[in-house]
Amino acid sequence: MNNNLKIYSAFYLGVLLERKKIDPIIILEYFLSNFKKANQNVKLSFCKVLEKQAYKEAELSWKRQKKNQRLSFFDGIPIVWKDLIDIEGFPSYGGSKLLEKLRKNEKVKNARIVDIAKKNGLISLAKTSTVEFAFGGLGLNKSCKLPTNLLYNLKKCAAGGSSTGSATAVFSGLAPLSVGTDTAGSIRIPAAWHSLTGFKPSSGMISVNGVLPLSKSCDTVGTICKTVKDTKILFSILSNKKNNQELELLKRIKIGFIYDFNFNQLDSYSKKKIESLNGKITKSGVCVDNIKVPEFDEINNFFNIHGSLVNYEAWRYWKGIIEYNLNLIDPNVADRFLIGKNMTYESINKIKKKVKSLKKNVLKMFDSYDFFLMPTIATGPPTIKDLKNKKKYKLYNNAALDNTRGVNIFDLCSISLPLKLDKRRWLSLSIISKKNHDNKLLAVAEKIESIL
Repeated sequence: MNNNLKIYSAFYLGVLLERKKIDPIIILEYFLSNFKKANQNVKLSFCKVLEKQAYKEAELSWKRQKKNQRLSFFDGIPIVWKDLIDIEGFPSYGGSKLLEKLRKNEKVKNARIVDIAKKNGLISLAKTSTVEFAFGGLGLNKSCKLPTNLLYNLKKCAAGGSSTGSATAVFSGLAPLSVGTDTAGSIRIPAAWHSLTGFKPSSGMISVNGVLPLSKSCDTVGTICKTVKDTKILFSILSNKKNNQELELLKRIKIGFIYDFNFNQLDSYSKKKIESLNGKITKSGVCVDNIKVPEFDEINNFFNIHGSLVNYEAWRYWKGIIEYNLNLIDPNVADRFLIGKNMTYESINKIKKKVKSLKKNVLKMFDSYDFFLMPTIATGPPTIKDLKNKKKYKLYNNAALDNTRGVNIFDLCSISLPLKLDKRRWLSLSIISKKNHDNKLLAVAEKIESIL
């Protein structure tokens, strides 16, 4: 066994625990040591380390291991939580100094998912840093400093957001598993920009009880992991649903590759790599057709004119706290709140009607195809230097979220898989399915991952 545990998937760590080749205390101490030895940029992945609590949980897990009474396959595996998720004794601040001031003495209970994880023996190691109020797709926060992109460490690029620390923690070996939230791409963007697997489940599959909201219509709790297998096991635990889905009849599966959306924005190198992969998927026995789904572009264009449901709901929920304190929060986030403030009841009704109409068209496409396939994002991370310009920040942020928000708006589920290329290391494919087909989605994702 290699002592460099960060190279292992959570699944392999689970195998070692199952075979008693290692114990939960050793695993915890390894990841805590990684954090303590990390450089300052990497350390920004965590906004709170739960060392004392984690040791108590690891000791209990070790006792269960010795008695062959492990609570789940991931009993004894460390996990980290985005700082929107309440943990008893550690209220969430949402990456905001303003919220920290208001909530620091608040007594909170564990979020529902934290309780579920604890009942399955996972070790809560830390809370991860986020864009303020989770309101941004690039990974910047002037209220609480965030890490820069660790995949492009020397270039000082954006890490992606808003689940920034959830991605950088797994990438840098601070934790094998992380939980984030995804309202318009906040898991899939940082996962893609760190060559990781990001999973946005169907809404309602994982409880949001005890999770600070941004837009209740679109908020979803999801995961960032190294592999699909890790994702499947963690999703099974957090959703309280067994995953026995196997794709035995692969030849009956039909995938629609969306080529009229962000695929057109890729450079020729990236297009060739994806076309080659589609050919390999076809050779494996899965039918892949090129299809047009213009609704993804149409909803983005509509939002650019009329504003987004997320902006409106975010302002409505948080206005009592931020209305007279906008100067205390990140200016980029404040600007996005103000878009919601200026939206009228009439405009939001118009948006809801448009979403309903386009969603109906998208779901009709699933009558012909089991899954959609498309690039997760069409561009790599911009430099931090570029994002200091307010106009450029807005341009890049909208461009990033335009790739991913359709999945949330049309209430679908999606998983992003890295292509692991030497060039364009950010290049990733998203597999998309209709709501509540999560287990089927994860099964086909595991098949495609094996081809990758």
